[in-house]
Amino acid sequence: MDPAVIHASLTINPDQSLNEYYLNLNLTSTQDVFFTLSDLKRDLDLYVTKILPDGSRPLFPNGKVANIANSTNDGLDEESIFLRLKPGQYHAYVRENNGANDSFGPLRSPEDYTFTLKLDSTLFKLSTNLPNDPLLDYQWYLFNTGVLNDNLVKIDSLFNGTIATPNVDIVAPEAWRLRNDGAQAILAIIDQGVDLEHPDLVGNLWTNLDEIAGNGIDDDRNGFVDDIHGWNFADNISTPKKGKHGTHVAGIAAASGNNSIGISGVAWNAKIMSLDVFPAQGSADDNVIIPAIYYAVNNGAKVINLSLGSVFKVKPGSSLPKTMQEYAKAFQYAKENDVFIAVAAGNSGTLLDDLTDWQKVGDLDRYLDQPASLNRFFSNVATVIATESTNQKAGYSSFGRSTSIAAPGGDTSKEVDIYIPDPGEVGDPITARVNFGILSTVPVGTGNSAFGGNYDFLQGTSMASPVIAGMATLIRSANPSISAQDTLAILRAGASSYPSLQDFVNRGLSANLYESLKIAENWNGPGDLLKLKQTDLTPVLNLSFLTNGALTVQGTVTVARNASYDPITGFYKSIDAEGSVLDSTGNIVRPGDKRYAAIALHEGNIVSSISGVPFDGNQSTQISMNEAVFLAPFAKVEGHTWFAYKEANSDGLAHFKLLGTNTFGLEDMYGGGDLDYNDHIISFAVDTLA
Repeated sequence: MDPAVIHASLTINPDQSLNEYYLNLNLTSTQDVFFTLSDLKRDLDLYVTKILPDGSRPLFPNGKVANIANSTNDGLDEESIFLRLKPGQYHAYVRENNGANDSFGPLRSPEDYTFTLKLDSTLFKLSTNLPNDPLLDYQWYLFNTGVLNDNLVKIDSLFNGTIATPNVDIVAPEAWRLRNDGAQAILAIIDQGVDLEHPDLVGNLWTNLDEIAGNGIDDDRNGFVDDIHGWNFADNISTPKKGKHGTHVAGIAAASGNNSIGISGVAWNAKIMSLDVFPAQGSADDNVIIPAIYYAVNNGAKVINLSLGSVFKVKPGSSLPKTMQEYAKAFQYAKENDVFIAVAAGNSGTLLDDLTDWQKVGDLDRYLDQPASLNRFFSNVATVIATESTNQKAGYSSFGRSTSIAAPGGDTSKEVDIYIPDPGEVGDPITARVNFGILSTVPVGTGNSAFGGNYDFLQGTSMASPVIAGMATLIRSANPSISAQDTLAILRAGASSYPSLQDFVNRGLSANLYESLKIAENWNGPGDLLKLKQTDLTPVLNLSFLTNGALTVQGTVTVARNASYDPITGFYKSIDAEGSVLDSTGNIVRPGDKRYAAIALHEGNIVSSISGVPFDGNQSTQISMNEAVFLAPFAKVEGHTWFAYKEANSDGLAHFKLLGTNTFGLEDMYGGGDLDYNDHIISFAVDTLA
């Protein structure tokens, strides 16, 4: 089939019991395929599956069709699917959304929708930058097409369990078109040693230009002799031990991209500083890890990754354990020197951990993880939980609403058999067990033979943390004025929010490299963060990039008066852009509910309140916020209270309008007045992000 855009009525399936229209595709080459269902007259859904060699569709054990992807929006919203499909036969079909029992009649007419099929790589290529690394297909966390090299997968085992969900990734190809070079921000990997000879890492090593290799002299007088690429703190020598964990972590963040070798790191050209803190056997000692943090800061690192830690059981209100206090001093030193730190949340989220250690050991709202819990106190620190290939929290991952962000950490329990052709195309295919862990570099010759022995799969929050570290490296390389605190805010402001993650990470935020890099590439200061997603329909300030404790925005609220009335004008806190607030028992109260005004304007929700503004003048007040909330304007005038949401207003009309970035106009009269929205103008200007 030639690249084309097809608007067509689909074929009615001859099996009337299926109640569907369909289109079969026979692809002879890899294609970027866009399916769209629009102009809906009824609630229809869109699905895509494979066609097996015998002409049937693959089934799950429960007998339902094993689809590659679906789009099932509610109501008449457009449905769309993008897939990169390998050669083979595929089946796209439309069904009516009429409940899970499927007890509905046949589709009445193909006139109930417009179906669009586009087979065209041009659009995708124009909006993305895909590197030529041959194993990218297995890096679902960067570019998730829903299946791994599906033309190589043994079809009888592909659908034996849940696999990857298309587009569950950090949106890397789109982001790499904006920026892929992280060379302007040195990345310290405090972990096992990195294999400095790995072909996918050797080009991205940090080199201490003030040190002369091998001369036995501390040329730069930093206290470390011949520290060319970092330091081995475990053995107090310059050469790191080649560790699987440390090499894997380094590759996730910063393996060389677009070099026709192996995999791609998040940041293609970052500079890796290897700081080895693990002995040959056993765990790393805190007395070794903490000096490594100081070394990283003192030698120019702008990003540090810590995929390590331990859990403490302490009483509420107790002081931090002594070693954690030492970590806090090191983190404070990093903050003072503008260094961002990504920390793995830990892998204690399983029932087994609860039974062998203590109940809810993986809940970081309940117990302290060293050093992961320090994100509560430091605005330069992100604590990272792990998700898996279907966008759920990984079962092993520690969690908590106090954690900063989620990122892919994989799940090696999800496995399929694949055939990988012999590289020389002279022998039989190699059979391998490919799982949905994170594929990355390991010391040369120690990995999966199917990938040449230099790469392997691992899972854990240890793998999720360097995803964030790599993203931070790209963000900090985009603009030298972006601080460590700005970096955390940008990561969170660009993140996607998922209901499935709300109970496991603050605001359900999951990493989105594309959205975060868009903010970084156009950075004009912290004020940019507040204007995100502002519209006339939701004239509110979005502070959801804050972290409920550590990350604080300080700014100035100003009210200007152009009308005869002088109301009390200010901002109050809501938990979402729709203006929802919580009552004293934690119940959600929404605009239009009877109790809304009293609860929304309870003294605990009021952020600023200004009155006595002179005519044709203004008044200002300073505010400081450290909660991930939304700020909505309100005004009390002549016995009425006006909110940003018309549903909450006694006349049912909108009394606030967005006039510009972080600036709102008030129409202060009942019944709408003259609708010029300039009676009072309330604005917020960011002074600092701390």
